[in-house]
Amino acid sequence: MKVAIVSDFNIAGQPTSLWRAINKYTKHKARCIIAYDDSFQYDRDIILNTDAAKEEAAEWCKKADFFYFGRTIFNWPGIDFNQLLNKNNCCVKYYGSELRNGYPQIRKFHEATGVPAVTGTDWTITGRLPNSFYHLESYFTKFGDMEGKDIPRAEPFGDVLKIQAGSAGSPIKGYETFNQIVQELKQDGLPIELEFLMQLSNKECLERKLGYNCTFTSINGGWGLSGIEGFFLGHIILSCLDPWVMGLYIDNPTIVINKSNAKRVLTDLCHLSTMDKFMIGEKGRKFAMANFSTKAILKKHLYLFDLIMHTDEYMAGGKSVERVYDF
Repeated sequence: MKVAIVSDFNIAGQPTSLWRAINKYTKHKARCIIAYDDSFQYDRDIILNTDAAKEEAAEWCKKADFFYFGRTIFNWPGIDFNQLLNKNNCCVKYYGSELRNGYPQIRKFHEATGVPAVTGTDWTITGRLPNSFYHLESYFTKFGDMEGKDIPRAEPFGDVLKIQAGSAGSPIKGYETFNQIVQELKQDGLPIELEFLMQLSNKECLERKLGYNCTFTSINGGWGLSGIEGFFLGHIILSCLDPWVMGLYIDNPTIVINKSNAKRVLTDLCHLSTMDKFMIGEKGRKFAMANFSTKAILKKHLYLFDLIMHTDEYMAGGKSVERVYDF
């Protein structure tokens, strides 16, 4: 099978991670086509910034068997997806802000076309398309393709709870509210620190995260990629999780917070012993290795592609998977 992964931006490096994983672990072939480069310096395959690149990308798409779009479907000179797509050979993957902000129009598109959508493990995203579709996380990380012994560990726990928050900084995450709570606790004398890691390349951000022992992701919903990276590093993860996520990952060791309980939860964490904090981080590290390896996430994608391509046959029953992936 030939797969075309097409996205406007290389969102959190997820499109190129899927591309590399397909080519590394399967007999399928994939290309990753990105419209616009960005400052986060993730991996790359084809960037549509020259006529030659546009021609190369168009030729691959014309012979592709399946299309995985990031956030939107768009044409460029030499390609017209209106002539290539149907509801059984493509899907559109959405990320947080895109779907939260534009879901009325997005929902109409999917209802009209039958094109499957791929959402995430956060009901503020997934719940926007209630009569659809497929629910699959996008949590490829560099750590997910490493042996456990090679995954770095963050700074050891000491007396100070060192919290970092690193993402694009969407307002829904509640950074200002969380920062105000932390500053109030510092004024009360609690050993707690907070830094926001913003506008850094992914490489720089991961290096900086090694100097912390706790990750804050959101006071309103979801881990995001930053939370998964924190799990791998052995951080304590602070996040507002909904029943959708808790039902999918019943053993996750997240410290669940929201606006009303954050002050109490942080106070309790600061009073834990060093060993107790370490054990929470260690549970998170094992949780990430068990659930978010590159191979595990890749298999979920490949089975999803199979389901979309043969959905009517599976709906009728009596059909087993086209291929069992045992890599």
